[in-house]
Amino acid sequence: MRVIGYERTMKLGLDGTPLLGQRSGVGNYTGRLLGALMRANPDWQYDLYSNRPLGELEPELAGARQVAAYWPHSRWLWMQLFLPAVIQRSRPSLCHFTNSLAPLWQPRPFVLTIHDASLFLYRHLHPPARHLTMRLILPILARRAAAIITVSEHARQELQRVLGIPAGKIQAIHEAAPDYFRPVTDADNLAYLCQKYQLPEKFLLFVGTLEPRKNLTRLVRALGEVRKRGYPHRLVLVGPPGWLMDGFAQEIERLELQDRVQFVGYVPAEELPGLFSLATVFTFPSLYEGFGLPPLEAMACGAPVLTSNRSSLAEICAGAACLVDPEDEESIAAGLLSLLADEEWRRELAERGR
Repeated sequence: MRVIGYERTMKLGLDGTPLLGQRSGVGNYTGRLLGALMRANPDWQYDLYSNRPLGELEPELAGARQVAAYWPHSRWLWMQLFLPAVIQRSRPSLCHFTNSLAPLWQPRPFVLTIHDASLFLYRHLHPPARHLTMRLILPILARRAAAIITVSEHARQELQRVLGIPAGKIQAIHEAAPDYFRPVTDADNLAYLCQKYQLPEKFLLFVGTLEPRKNLTRLVRALGEVRKRGYPHRLVLVGPPGWLMDGFAQEIERLELQDRVQFVGYVPAEELPGLFSLATVFTFPSLYEGFGLPPLEAMACGAPVLTSNRSSLAEICAGAACLVDPEDEESIAAGLLSLLADEEWRRELAERGR
């Protein structure tokens, strides 16, 4: 469906920096959103702004124009000092900034996606440097934006409260798993993934950036209880390392779970459906999420999901997942043990999830 009410040759400018490097989270959101816009509105023009070359993009994004104005030393300073002049020269009809950050001086109207309010409500979940910048300028950007998008009703209500945003200015637009997230049944493909990543026959899966917000320390402690009950399942962690995780490996050693926790690192998006399909249970007991896309991706692939009864995760996953208290290790362990003990419940959740 085409967007109604805009000129046929509308030019859209987008912050392309989330597309740099190995994508997760906001990078996937940006790339998939841009691809959908280009399919729905092929007559529009699309300008991508970034402080470093984006390189060769996937075929569906190849029609976007990469606007060269590079300054790789600091993304934040590039956006504030250099990007406004670039936007002024390219003169888009509208800009979209998908990662909660935009130039304070913006020569064209812009839409801002703010994924959650955790910066204001859960300061300890963010690096200190982020507080020095985002907490100061995000309220200003929210006032100056033509419109604001967030990704869940829970996030919309929190942002409206902490930033004082008028109700009509912010919209909650849920995310969705891409179409290629579906159950993988090809035996050769699954065998290839098992061999490539040295996966055991039975395992619990986590996908996401390894950082404190994901609550992995409590998940590992719950895994210790699972081991005590005689279950052989390994915890397979898929995702790049984040910040403040130095003590995580030490906690694994303290619990003597070195043989039960496997770090896989970054996995290409096209291989994730196979991993979701192989997992006994997908685990995502995050402390806070603006949306939480990995549980939906797991559901689309037929994996039973255990996740938090907090923030947007309860909104998105209620009725199709095992919901646990993320701050209670016993609750996480009880949820895991219930799922592992009841194959019929796992099948039921897999069906509800799909």
